[in-house]
Amino acid sequence: MSSQPPVAESPLFFLDYDGTLAPIVDDPLKAYPHPDVPDLLRALDALHPVYIVTGRHLRDLNRFLPDADLPAIGLHGAQTGVIGGEASDRLTEVDREQLHDMRSTVPDGEGIAVEDKGYTFAVHYRHAPDSEKAKKRIRQWASDAPERLSAIWGKAVVELRPEHLHKGSAVMEIAREYPDKRPVYIGDDVTDEDAFDALGEDAITIKVGDGSTDAAYRLPDVGAVVKYLKRYL
Repeated sequence: MSSQPPVAESPLFFLDYDGTLAPIVDDPLKAYPHPDVPDLLRALDALHPVYIVTGRHLRDLNRFLPDADLPAIGLHGAQTGVIGGEASDRLTEVDREQLHDMRSTVPDGEGIAVEDKGYTFAVHYRHAPDSEKAKKRIRQWASDAPERLSAIWGKAVVELRPEHLHKGSAVMEIAREYPDKRPVYIGDDVTDEDAFDALGEDAITIKVGDGSTDAAYRLPDVGAVVKYLKRYL
């Protein structure tokens, strides 16, 4: 795997938020972007199509990118819309019911915290005094999820996601609208692997940070992502 991703001549950007445009922090409400990111996104958007792809609800991104006005994919592919504007979810009624039922049974205590995202939610345990014990309790809880809900494990967090909705299917729908553009997808999370796989070898896929990946390239951190994106200006 090369550590120096190339620059596409005619890019279509798909950019994850947490861990890609903003450093990972303990409090999700304080995940502010890298200082250069707001101006950088405006400059990129003036030249190329730019989509933000996130596990967050899109209304929450408006807190961090209030003037972005960019199209976006939220809730790991379960939502589409515009940051600071209209958004619609792609969940079925069965998805909603099953997620609601699982939300009501999340184990409490031991540093386990729930981040509500509308119909979906994330279960964090990074503040647990015994992270292995907390993870074991959460894993047992997640094992009781209906088959159509997949448990997606991240950095001290797990989310339940309908199997038919993920970042890969969402970005492919958009990529088909830009047949003359080369997708450039940058992300750091396990859920970004669906997009790396879906876009395939024709795209520039970039993993941020350590860990196994199907991405073709790798960048070490948010600062390196910013430096790479500035090459397009």
